[in-house]
Amino acid sequence: MERSATSKSPPLPSPGVERVLFLQESGTPSALSYARLATPFPALTSFSVCYWLRLNRFREESTLMSYALSDDKDNELRMDHRLMEYKVALHSWWAETKLETPFRYWSHFCFTYHHGSGTWNIFMDGSHQAMGSLPIVAAPLQGNGAYIIGQEQDSFGGGFQQDQSFSGEITQLNFWSRVLDHLTIRKLAQCEEEMEGDALGWMEQSWNISGEVSWRQQLKEDICQKARRQITIFPDRFSLIAAQHLCKVVGGNLSVPQTNKENTWVYESSKERADFCSGGQGSSYLWLGANDHKDERQWVYWQSGLPIPWEGPWRGSGPNGGIVENCLVMLTGTFPGRWSDIACLDSYEFCVPCEFTKMSKLYLKGPAICRNSPFNREYALGADYGLRPSLNGYFHSDIIWDPKNFSWVIQSRKVEEAVAFWKPLQEGMYPFGTKSWVMAGKVCQLSVGAVVNLTLSVCGEGEFTCADGTCIKLSQRCDLRVDCPDQSDEAQCSIVDVPQGYRHSIPPPPTTEGDPLDILFLVDLIAFPSIVTQDLIFDTTLSLHLRWKDIRLNYLNLHDDRTLNLLSRESVESIWTPRVFFSNAQGNVFTNLGQGARVECIRQGPSQPGPPDLTHEMNIFSGQENSLEMGQLYTATYNCDFDLVMFPFDTQVCSLHFTLVSAAASYMVLVPTVANYSGPKDLIEYTIGRVTMEALNEGEFSTLRVDVRFIRRYEFYLLTLYIPTTLLIAIAYASFFFNPEDFNSRIVVALTALLVLSSLFTQTSNSLPKTSYFKLVDVWLFFSIVIIFVVVMLQTLIDFSSDKQWFVCSKNRNSSVIQILEKQQSLTDNSSGLTFPRVKGQANLTMLKFGQAIIPIIFLIFNLAYWGSALA
Repeated sequence: MERSATSKSPPLPSPGVERVLFLQESGTPSALSYARLATPFPALTSFSVCYWLRLNRFREESTLMSYALSDDKDNELRMDHRLMEYKVALHSWWAETKLETPFRYWSHFCFTYHHGSGTWNIFMDGSHQAMGSLPIVAAPLQGNGAYIIGQEQDSFGGGFQQDQSFSGEITQLNFWSRVLDHLTIRKLAQCEEEMEGDALGWMEQSWNISGEVSWRQQLKEDICQKARRQITIFPDRFSLIAAQHLCKVVGGNLSVPQTNKENTWVYESSKERADFCSGGQGSSYLWLGANDHKDERQWVYWQSGLPIPWEGPWRGSGPNGGIVENCLVMLTGTFPGRWSDIACLDSYEFCVPCEFTKMSKLYLKGPAICRNSPFNREYALGADYGLRPSLNGYFHSDIIWDPKNFSWVIQSRKVEEAVAFWKPLQEGMYPFGTKSWVMAGKVCQLSVGAVVNLTLSVCGEGEFTCADGTCIKLSQRCDLRVDCPDQSDEAQCSIVDVPQGYRHSIPPPPTTEGDPLDILFLVDLIAFPSIVTQDLIFDTTLSLHLRWKDIRLNYLNLHDDRTLNLLSRESVESIWTPRVFFSNAQGNVFTNLGQGARVECIRQGPSQPGPPDLTHEMNIFSGQENSLEMGQLYTATYNCDFDLVMFPFDTQVCSLHFTLVSAAASYMVLVPTVANYSGPKDLIEYTIGRVTMEALNEGEFSTLRVDVRFIRRYEFYLLTLYIPTTLLIAIAYASFFFNPEDFNSRIVVALTALLVLSSLFTQTSNSLPKTSYFKLVDVWLFFSIVIIFVVVMLQTLIDFSSDKQWFVCSKNRNSSVIQILEKQQSLTDNSSGLTFPRVKGQANLTMLKFGQAIIPIIFLIFNLAYWGSALA
């Protein structure tokens, strides 16, 4: 929308117009295009230089101006506007900044230098950007040298190279013999003040031009406005949805003109294709990006929903379609450039104007964009070529429409034979997204005729380009959710990048030279389905994980959620994995990659953006910093030497041995990391205690031992054995408190308790593990029998040592009968008729009290010793 005129000689100044020097308008790099100052260059000490610049193309060095005094002093003053930096050389010393020069927008630059201190400052658009100091040089910047715009001098007034040339426009180049203050520079940048340089003024300069260099006249308002808003018209028919998608793909929005001047420009720029754009649908021919769906006559942008700032000239008195017609179009024919509402039907197809608040940058990615490729990576929408918008590379290549061959062409302006083309299935398709290009020249080791996928999109760092050109977050790539309209984000989701020459049979080298490769060992014991004490075996279900680093590999697009970093079966088979033997398990059990096995990549380190020679954007993670982990669920049977001496208060320690058999311990070692038990703590017979792990230095291979503590649950035995036996002892002991004269009752109770205990002992022994040694429970049962036996013996002794009752019946002195009578008060002799009264005996109370005292003492001493050892 800028207005300009060309001239071979400097145009005469006129109000509101600036003379502009334009170099390499075509964008073709050349060592022959430059402008040399014919006016003598002044000597300078402290100075300021300011100028307006519009960069058309970058070069590898992009030297805007250079000043030389001789072949040896070719960098006395030099200014480079490179892709990612702005550099100024003075006396061959460099002032460098990371300041990025705006591409294809007018910008104002100033450089100031104070001779006494060597301090320099850089300003862009009136804003201070950088400062520093150069070594102080006593001599000033001498005059009358060769001052050249557009080339870098490798020798005095010559030695030009195409990669050091300049492509763009420059005006108002002025030198002052002092350091301008910040306020003055800001006013110059905002066009609030006009001031010619007192050392070298722009209007006083005379130039000799050579090659592709021309003079132009440029409206000053176009330079000062520095407007970044752009409108690009795509002269092909699209439905409304497709039109919105097209504008989104190129980084813009469906346009709505904001001024009458802009509305006129849109119409004038598209009227030649108006008949084609209307498609026979009357005078409507161009979509505009507003609607009044929500509120009638309240026109808002499709994208933001905000009201449009300006309404253009309507056909008639304004919109007349009511609530039926809610879309906005531009008209042609009898209503040139006017607006009208129309129904939002999918059957309508019109041409598309896209607007941009700033220049959109498109990136070309794929195998043809290798290092030093003649094809550029960055592009911007440019002028029409072949009736369609072109894409101009930031350096020296373009993407244009070839109407003769009905194809899109990538061509280099630096290397003529570097060409590629894509022929769409139908006319009106654009090369945005991923397309298959045919190489018509040799580029990046690609042969002529090779077909390669190249991606062209506005997707920048951290974004992924769908096949149709839509941008999504790179983190949404391969996350098991479809985010691209064409589902291309869930295709080709390989995690691992296997380099050429990789051999999966060879273990990876260690991360630290001279050390063995560390294989981190992580085990989670999930369950113990069976523990058979009598057979000295137990079954366990465990999840085993081995983690290692393979510095030969790179990983692609890793997620924080490791479950999304699962390697495919094909990828697993193509890489090296460790092998571990379950040493003391029954049978030959090895780690395997069978059903249920998982190999995942663990994101641990930062990523680097993928190089531009990859068709799709990706984050690349180095194998030096990120690990692979192999996991599998196993069920194995292990032997364990159960020690039952302390049964039922025993604790068993059973071991699981694992041996790394992939290579000897000098090459790789198992590193114990995590061992835990995640199942229920309390099993039927045992409680699972602490799980520990340690490395064993034995044998040729690296071995680990995992120890599991099984703590027997003794509550059952307390309830069914210890408490009943204690009660039996108590019952037997209670016989000491029966009637001292009632021996029968005392002895019956004690003997009954002994018989019951014997029966319990036999029953319990049959249900306990058979061992050749005594168990703690055997000691308890034996003691219980012994102590009740002692009670029986004491009861017998008490009765035997008591005072007896004697009844004597005699007919003569030589014969007598002695009887011990119980439960009788007298004895009668029927032959003689004599009655002998019963004389009561006395029980041995001393022995009785001894029994009452000694049994608790024995029981207490035994229990202290027994439970002390059992619970220790």
